[in-house]
Amino acid sequence: MEKGTLHLVPNVLAEQSIHIIPSYLKEVVTGINVWYVEEIRSARRFLKAMNKEIVIDDLTFYMLNEHEKDSLQYAKKILEAGTDIGMISESGCPGVADPGSSLAQIAHQINAKVKPHVGPNSILLALMASGFNGQHFQFHGYLPNKQPMLNLKLQEIERESKTNNVSQFFIETPYRNDQMIKEILKNCHDETRLCVAANLTAETERIISLPIKKWKQLNVTFHKQPAVFGIYVD
Repeated sequence: MEKGTLHLVPNVLAEQSIHIIPSYLKEVVTGINVWYVEEIRSARRFLKAMNKEIVIDDLTFYMLNEHEKDSLQYAKKILEAGTDIGMISESGCPGVADPGSSLAQIAHQINAKVKPHVGPNSILLALMASGFNGQHFQFHGYLPNKQPMLNLKLQEIERESKTNNVSQFFIETPYRNDQMIKEILKNCHDETRLCVAANLTAETERIISLPIKKWKQLNVTFHKQPAVFGIYVD
């Protein structure tokens, strides 16, 4: 029996931006009845936005996030039975800075097809817009949120950027964005470049990429705005 396919379906980064999802995905999501998702409510909302004719009650949802991974035990049998599975992240592309990678690993273990689909990714969009080195970059996820570990980490990634010519990217809980910027300005050198890319793909999208020296002259806030941070030393 032919195995099912794991479809990695990108989600929007911002509300009211469903138009940036490729139109071909409407047919893809309409044909999938089993879904692994980070949050069921937002996944249902996304699927309805893709195709209003989808009957949500006919679908099977399994939770897969940092707190719930027990559902992975069912994926192998579902795929081996020839049933396709769809994976939706809370935002952006599955498998990139989220638990979707573990689902893809299971599919590969049984030689099931894994199909990544085109869609928005905040890390790559921030890199594209930053003006930083796109040949050598690193994503750190969340940095330590306690001192002195945060300051030490900022100094470490700045040093590594200068030594290895690598663009450094990370994220922060939105309500701590402004505090993160303050710590970066305090710990990094004036010539170091900082990029903050917030509300990507939304009408309120804002991307600032300047040396620390010029950031110190600004009076801006990114409070509670989903953002990606980048640090780079030429």
